[in-house]
Amino acid sequence: MAFALILVIGIVLANVTGGSRSPGSAAPSGGAPSAAASAGRSGGGVKAGGVASGVPVGYPRTREGVTAAAVNYEVARSSPSYVTNQSFRHSVLAVMMASDSLAGQQQVDDRDAVKLTSALGIGKDSSSRLILRAAALGTQVGSYSPEVATVRVWMSELVGMTSSDSPVPVSANWSTYALTLQWQHGDWKISDISQSAGPTPLQTSDRLPDSVGTFRKMDEDFHAPPYVG
Repeated sequence: MAFALILVIGIVLANVTGGSRSPGSAAPSGGAPSAAASAGRSGGGVKAGGVASGVPVGYPRTREGVTAAAVNYEVARSSPSYVTNQSFRHSVLAVMMASDSLAGQQQVDDRDAVKLTSALGIGKDSSSRLILRAAALGTQVGSYSPEVATVRVWMSELVGMTSSDSPVPVSANWSTYALTLQWQHGDWKISDISQSAGPTPLQTSDRLPDSVGTFRKMDEDFHAPPYVG
């Protein structure tokens, strides 16, 4: 969820100050993937063993299993309800976080949700106009053992309001998340999350953004990207 907060605040500041540099254009702080790291698509053909609070759970104790868990956990943190509904957010975090890390991540995400809803001007009557979606573009396993693993997930993201008077139009962003996961209670659980901007591709220069109404229609008609596995 940090990507949305960074993107929204950047757009608001640009509108106020007249700045032209788009958020998320910096190179990722983690640097380029090393040749020894395992890169690939999002989780292969791994199947989760079940669902809890709407999130796939029960991953194999394998490199492919931890990769699928990392992707799905980040997708689960990228929905409108995750931002606007604290109870839902806490239930999702309770599913994916390691026991020692749960309270701290709840505080971080609660704080970011308050800042994000404030920047977007979201109230009880306007929360349904929030678009927040993310899809994984690729993954990289930095290290792996049956006890702990580190996985980076490169994601494409949309955030904004389908309201004509919103300070933040629907905007695209790219982020790379670095997750540390540990094997706990028979499943992969997150012990740490960090995020860096990009890598961001060249934008198509001859295309104008579509209207608010178009995005509203697409959000209504198209399901969010599915979980892997």
